[in-house]
Amino acid sequence: MILIFIAVTGVLYNHLHDFDFLEKGRISTSFLPDSYQERLDRTRKAQGLEDLFPEEADRIPVMWLVIDLHTGAFFGSWGRFFYDFVALSLIILSVSGCYLLLKIRTRNTGKQ
Repeated sequence: MILIFIAVTGVLYNHLHDFDFLEKGRISTSFLPDSYQERLDRTRKAQGLEDLFPEEADRIPVMWLVIDLHTGAFFGSWGRFFYDFVALSLIILSVSGCYLLLKIRTRNTGKQ
């Protein structure tokens, strides 16, 4: 399931300019961890937008969420390590599966 999640967010990230809601969409920070509101406040302050666009003061771009979900940053510091663990597990499973396939084929070829 996690691989599907990573794949879907990767496709969305890769096609940012193909989907209008990814470029222009906003999500309320009330649905997200507090760190998103803090990040938004820092960004608005750095850009001098604190007093401009008050309707955007609690809404982040959709792409922030997509990128954080894709990289695991949404889940905090352990999220990235979990994604790394999943990736390493896939590498190990792939390599060991190829090794076993070649070993079985070699053994079966030798019996004939």
